[in-house]
Formats: sequence, structure tokens, C-alpha cells
Amino acid sequence: MSVLPSLIAAVFDETFRGSREGEGWRVGSVSRDIATVHHLVTGAFACANEGGAGADGRGFCTHIIFLRSGKLTIDQHGRQRRLVAGDIFVACGWQPMALAGSGKVDMLVVTLPGWWSMQRFMDKFQLLPHLYISREYFAASIIADLAQRILDLDEADRQTIAQALNMLADLLRTALAAGANGDSVMPRARGRMGDILWFIAQNLEHRGLSASDAARDLKCSARTIYNTCAAHGTSFSALVTETRLVAAQYQLIRTQDRISQVAYEVGFSSLSHFSRLFRARFGITANAMRNGNRAEITDSHRA
Repeated sequence: MSVLPSLIAAVFDETFRGSREGEGWRVGSVSRDIATVHHLVTGAFACANEGGAGADGRGFCTHIIFLRSGKLTIDQHGRQRRLVAGDIFVACGWQPMALAGSGKVDMLVVTLPGWWSMQRFMDKFQLLPHLYISREYFAASIIADLAQRILDLDEADRQTIAQALNMLADLLRTALAAGANGDSVMPRARGRMGDILWFIAQNLEHRGLSASDAARDLKCSARTIYNTCAAHGTSFSALVTETRLVAAQYQLIRTQDRISQVAYEVGFSSLSHFSRLFRARFGITANAMRNGNRAEITDSHRA
């Protein structure tokens, strides 16, 4: 069982792909459009994840945790949340997190790009630590069933998966808003790094987006922006580039828009520059992504 904590931690920093199992435990991951769905079945465990977007910004993601059996304690943002079967929790991948499971733990984890989550269900009114849905919420079981359906769908059925993910976001938005307690609010993505990530997600299409732009919006100095990103092992430009590339991947998979149109809509000013960065990031060309070479996409998705 000694390998288990590291495998579970790898799920939450997105370095684990495929399936592995041993005596009393199983971890599996599959790609579903822009989401990755992880299924974990195990006994007691404890692990931690440092969080923080890496040098390429890939840590900018959210993890929607659906606990189906056992108990799970999540420590994030300096607060603990104890989950029981039927509870749902949204964790921010760019923040440190500690997890401890007891009993026979069975959970689904749907991992989504942070920019997508912020635009669709973690809006400026959604406040941490209220990214939690109790099993007692009337639609909690419906949301959990939808997550299972997304896992069960054929990967080739892109249109249905896209519709299901949008529906999941709509349901999460409503449920999270219903559970928010206005008497004890705190920033949606606590700390300066969360503010920076939010700014990027909301201004992605603006070309020439700079740390100075972020500083003006967040009422701080550009040096503060640089230092905050450096403290998380990345840079402002790396976060912007990574978010734009993942947004472009999303558009290429789900629309028939021209590649040049996609590149410009996510903020690139040069098609050739976009094409070079896209191939370096995903291992295939934007055209190959558009044409649906799913085998190559899966192999290179988090390479």
C-alpha cells in the first residue's frame, strides 16, 4: 500500500494517467473532452499535494470530488472539510491540499481547466470555502449521476460529452450558490495567486495581456505580480500562454471554427506563433487536434 498515497497525490497534480491497481485499491483515469475523470477505490490513506501552477501553468485546474463511500477529510485554504458519502467538493488545483480517507473510499474526481471552471461555475460571487455541496442538497445525487454518465460515455461521442460537461457546470453553479453563506465570506480563490488566475481567465481574449494590466486591475504593483508568480514556480506570461493554449484546444475539439479564428479569439496575434506553441504543448498540430486524432490527443494530453 505504500505506493498508494503518491498515486492519489499524482491524480490531483495531473501527473497520473491510465489505470493501476493492487490489493484493496484501484486508480483509473480517462479523458473526456477537456475533462479528465479519475475513479479511485481504496482503503485508508493520507496524502498531500503542494498545489501551485508549474512553470507551464498546468496546475491551473479544478477538481470536483464526488465521494461515493467512506469518509474523506480535505484540508485546503487552512480549513478542513469532512466529507461523507454523497457530498461534493470543488478543490482548487493551484492551492496546497491535504487529503485523508477512511473506511472503503470510492470517489470520482472530475478535473477541469481552471479558466473554464471560473468562467462557468466559479464566478465572482462564488466564495471559498463554500465550494461544497452537501449530500442533503436535493440535486446532489443528480449531479453525481451526471459525473458518472460522463465517465461512462464513449470518448468518441464528443457532442454528448460537451453537452454533459456544460450541464454539469450549470448544476454546480446553482448548487454552489445555494450553499454559500453570506455571513462568513472570503475571497473565491484566496490569496494573490487566485486573483491573478481569475484576472487571466476573465481577460484571455485581450492581446498583449501583461503583468502591468493585472497590477492595475488588482491595485498592486507589477513587481507584486511577478513575485507572486515566481513564488508559485511560474511566470505571468507562462500562465497566460498555457491558459490560451488549453482554451484553444477546447475550441478546436468542440467547434468547427477556423484555426486562425480560434487562435485570435483566445488572444494570440500571430497564427504561426500559435501553431509552434500548440505543437510544443500538445505534441500534435492544431489541425490534427481538429481532425480528431484521439489516440494522439490522449497520449500527449499531459505529456
